[in-house]
Amino acid sequence: MDKALRTKLGKSATDLGFDSPQALLRYVSKALVDGREVTFGIDYGAPRDKEGWDDWGPVPEHVLKRWAEQKNDGKSFDNVEDFLADLQSYASKRNQTR
Repeated sequence: MDKALRTKLGKSATDLGFDSPQALLRYVSKALVDGREVTFGIDYGAPRDKEGWDDWGPVPEHVLKRWAEQKNDGKSFDNVEDFLADLQSYASKRNQTR
């Protein structure tokens, strides 16, 4: 592994509360095998400006697919109340599937 990457991974692991990069990798590996999504509190749900993505690297493919699905659902809102009602409906459906 590249030394610069190893150094950044070590800092990220520590920032996330892990005692080593290996502990972080074990945790993520186990989650992957178990089919769990690991986000560490990062919300990938809203697009960021181009500069913002430079900080995180490329946009994950599953996020791009979700944005495409949301864009193509044909919904249009005339007011904030309708938008919020739809958003709450989505959140309720999502919580029922967990």
